[in-house]
Amino acid sequence: TGDLKLQASDDVVIENTSGANAAVFNVDAGQELYWRGGSGAGKKFETTQTGVSVTGDVLATDDLILDSDSAVIQLGDDQDVTLTHVADTGILLNSSRKIQFGDSATFIQQSSDGTLRIDGEAIIDLNASTRVDVSAALTAGGIIKTDDTTEATSTTDGSLQTDGGLSVAKDVVAGDDIKLLSDSSVVAFGADGDVTLEHQHNTGLLINGS
Repeated sequence: TGDLKLQASDDVVIENTSGANAAVFNVDAGQELYWRGGSGAGKKFETTQTGVSVTGDVLATDDLILDSDSAVIQLGDDQDVTLTHVADTGILLNSSRKIQFGDSATFIQQSSDGTLRIDGEAIIDLNASTRVDVSAALTAGGIIKTDDTTEATSTTDGSLQTDGGLSVAKDVVAGDDIKLLSDSSVVAFGADGDVTLEHQHNTGLLINGS
């Protein structure tokens, strides 16, 4: 009806009927628990100077809390992949390791210092109810295409807009009108723009030179 106390001047060992350890309570070392249910038998739990050591799976039926700043989850035989808590910020995946989705061809990683790489095996689908903001230069190795059919009636509408100039290295093909919405606008021809057509307000067009 009260406590059961086991006292000894040395280790306390609990064995099964075959003489195999079930629990070992060391005097000056870790405390050990063993699994003796057949397959996978052996030591499964041991206390250490820094915490506990577990051999096998750990099943938690509720929350798992790492209650320290900069706590680290280490993965792999040689702990080559780590997730580190960054206080009041988030988590840090080490080096150039990847977070994969579905298979190895779809992932996010820091491929080099300062470079975030996003790979989709076939398609990367970005959806936003208002807009997708890119705050620096956007470089595309393929076609930039919009399926939106909004007509352009000014410099601030249409399916493709730019607040600055537009530089095009190849031909421009327009399926409808081209509008230059400024008085005295100029169309220049030639590598050095030596021939020009200039808009004359309410008058017509002026071709330069002879």
